[in-house]
Amino acid sequence: MRGKIKLDFQVNQNIYYRAGIFFILFSLIINLLTRFQIIPFALNELRIFSISVGIPFYFYGIYAHYKSKGDYSFLKQTFVGLLIGSIILFSVYLTK
Repeated sequence: MRGKIKLDFQVNQNIYYRAGIFFILFSLIINLLTRFQIIPFALNELRIFSISVGIPFYFYGIYAHYKSKGDYSFLKQTFVGLLIGSIILFSVYLTK
């Protein structure tokens, strides 16, 4: 086996990575609640704030993990996942 596969939850000591995941999930929850009209649309600005904070924390957490551990496989897996997710979002956006 070439290298061990690291999962996202195994990077639990990195506070920036965990904070980024939290803010991104928070923005997804806000987006779902406004879409189903459970909360007012005025709280949609909160989603934009959490995305603008969460994405830099997420990428800095990945960078800090790579610098401290030198784990190239985790870095490669993360960016492949981001690429696949971006392709899915782009295709959904084009078909809408």
